[in-house]
Amino acid sequence: MVIWGLSFLATKELLPTVPVLSLLFARFAIAAALLGALGLVRGGRGRALRVSRQDFAMLAGLSILSPVGYYLFETYGVAWTQAGHVSVLIATIPIGVYLIAFARRMERVTWRRTLGILLAFGGVILLIDSSGGEAGASLAGDLLVLGAVLCAAVQTILLKDALRRVTPLQLTFYQALLSLVIFAPLASIDGFSWVGQLSLTGWGQLLLLAVFCSGIAFLAMNYALVRLSVTSVAVSVNLVPVITLLAEALLLGVALTPAKLGGTLLVLFGVLVTQTATPSAVPTLGAGG
Repeated sequence: MVIWGLSFLATKELLPTVPVLSLLFARFAIAAALLGALGLVRGGRGRALRVSRQDFAMLAGLSILSPVGYYLFETYGVAWTQAGHVSVLIATIPIGVYLIAFARRMERVTWRRTLGILLAFGGVILLIDSSGGEAGASLAGDLLVLGAVLCAAVQTILLKDALRRVTPLQLTFYQALLSLVIFAPLASIDGFSWVGQLSLTGWGQLLLLAVFCSGIAFLAMNYALVRLSVTSVAVSVNLVPVITLLAEALLLGVALTPAKLGGTLLVLFGVLVTQTATPSAVPTLGAGG
């Protein structure tokens, strides 16, 4: 979540030069190459990345939800609605995961976990409210962001099942690789004239997004899903706007107001309450595949 929180600064700097679809393609192409190389080193002749046809089909379906569905919905939602709306709506992912997990009897309802989620969500609302006054909100944009929330919530639940059959490395690699089936033709519409316009700093920012955000962070989250409950992992998403806020204050000199500081502390406390709640009745998972 720390890595993803920092990613917004790099993305903001890149978008004036690199089109959205081209940026998504470049991020996941580099990530797939990196993860593929890691699989070759670990398993010898790619054994660490080999999966059955059935599991390959499962991974293809998961990649449609995320990265493809999530990032397309989120990116165009940001373009069509208020940034504050996006942050609040994305913060509802843990609530969606919690409700789906409860409906599927994957987790028990506990007062402590529910309280932690509500506290973290309240902190995000306080953060966003402190930077209000933005124009450009629209129902269409809000609905697109809700599409991203739905993709993320459903996929998080399905990942828990998938990690019984494949390893975190296999899952992360095929998510990145299979997303290129969609991102590559879409990126070709934008063209690649931006490649020659990107500065050395820009290439560094692109590598940060690809290697750390699309590679290492996804791998870390998938590993965490093997060891933790889906709600504990999902609620940590609320840390992303907090990290972004702190990075803006420290690196860009953006003012850290009392309201923002209060929201930050509320989010951190909510995440702590949820993470330290009594473990739910979810079977312990092995390393998979």
